Amino acid sequence: MLDIKNLSTGFQKSNLTLHQNITVQVNAGSLVLLIGPNGIGKSVFLKTVCGLQAPLNGSVIINETNIHKTSPEKRAELSSILIATPPQIEQMSVYEMVLSGRQRFLTGWRNPSQTDITAVQNAIQKTGIEAFQNKAFGSLSDGVKQKVMLSRCLAQNSQLILLDEPLAFLDYPSRIAFLELLIALAKSENKTIIYSSHDLQLSLNYCHSVIALTHQKFQYINSPEAVVVADIFSQS
Repeated sequence: MLDIKNLSTGFQKSNLTLHQNITVQVNAGSLVLLIGPNGIGKSVFLKTVCGLQAPLNGSVIINETNIHKTSPEKRAELSSILIATPPQIEQMSVYEMVLSGRQRFLTGWRNPSQTDITAVQNAIQKTGIEAFQNKAFGSLSDGVKQKVMLSRCLAQNSQLILLDEPLAFLDYPSRIAFLELLIALAKSENKTIIYSSHDLQLSLNYCHSVIALTHQKFQYINSPEAVVVADIFSQS
C-alpha cells in the first residue's frame, strides 16, 4: 500500500512550495492516472513519492516504510521510476539496460544469479521487447526505449512503479497496448502504478483512479468518470 500523509512538494533551496497537504492511500493492484496542466509540478510529485526529491513536509509510506528515511537499497526495493525523457546511453544493450534494474541485488563484483537472469527475461517478455534485447539502447526509437525502461522497472521488482509521461513517444495503437499492459501488470503483479499523461481521452478509460494537481491544489478522484477536465485545466 502507498500511504501519503500531509505531503508538501517543492524546492527547499528556493523556498518554493508547489503543493501542500497531499493525503491519499492507494492499494496494491491499482493503476492511477496523474493529471494537471503543464508546469504544475507533476514530475516533482513523482520524484518526491519515489524518494528522489526530499519533501518540504509530510511523509510517503510504502509497505509501512518511510521512503525518505531508509537506505537507497530499500528505496529501490520499494519504488522505481520511468522518467519522461529516456537516458542518453548509446552502447549499452537492451538486455544490459534491463539487467541494471537488478543493481541493488548485484553487490560488489557478483555476477548475475539465475534469479536475476530469470527476472530480466520475464520483464523483457512481459513488455514484448524480445526482438530488441541484443540491440544497442541508443539505436532504438524513443517509444521502444520507454518499453525498455518499463522492463527495467519490472526487473527491479519494486512495489511502486512511477511513470512520467510514458505515452508521449508512442503512436495511438502503441498507447492502447501500453495502457493495457500497465493495467494487466498492476493486477497480475499486485503493484501500485502511477503514471502521468496528457492523453486524457484514452487514459481515463483504463485507470482505476485519478490524482489531479492544479495550482497549489490536490484532488484524489476514486472514479475516472467523476473527473471534470474543464475544472482541472481551467488555469492552464
